[in-house]
Amino acid sequence: MIHESIKALLGEDLTSKVEAALKGKGKDGKDVDLVVGNDGTFVPADKYDAVKTQSASAEKALKAAADALKAIGGSGDPAKIAEDVKTAQTTISTLQTNHTAEIKKIQKNTALKLALAGQVHDPADIISLLDLEKIDVDDSGNLKTDLDSLLKPIKETKSYLFKAQDQNPDIKGAKPAEPGAPPKTNTQGGPVIF
Repeated sequence: MIHESIKALLGEDLTSKVEAALKGKGKDGKDVDLVVGNDGTFVPADKYDAVKTQSASAEKALKAAADALKAIGGSGDPAKIAEDVKTAQTTISTLQTNHTAEIKKIQKNTALKLALAGQVHDPADIISLLDLEKIDVDDSGNLKTDLDSLLKPIKETKSYLFKAQDQNPDIKGAKPAEPGAPPKTNTQGGPVIF
């Protein structure tokens, strides 16, 4: 459902087209949720959640770095201060490396979720089977890796994780009787019973 303020912005005609375009395109066939930015742009909810998670991760790393810096120079001894500075630099370097790795992981997961939307029942199931080291994203978080080549072995071994692409499956079995045709009879003149 689209919020009333967005409906007023888009108009009734465009709103109905947007709702129709988003219907059933989300996870598990649900409708896609959109988040409206302050500048009026529309962002997929998964991308918004990823940026929110990245922000929380950055705040956590910043707090840890601030705590490491607070520990410096409490004694007033120059040798101790020099040792504290080295320890703080090491801690900050480690935090920066961990934070960068976490941001890359968040970007990869978000790009994969967006790329897999509509193709699989649950993107998390597929992502857990992929080697994230083989996944590459650009600076804006868009997927650069050829996902089809990575998904091919999974499709072959675990096809049940993917949504059926054929909308008219070939159903095998008995052919139903033609409408209005008399029922088939057996050799004794009675109806055929299966």
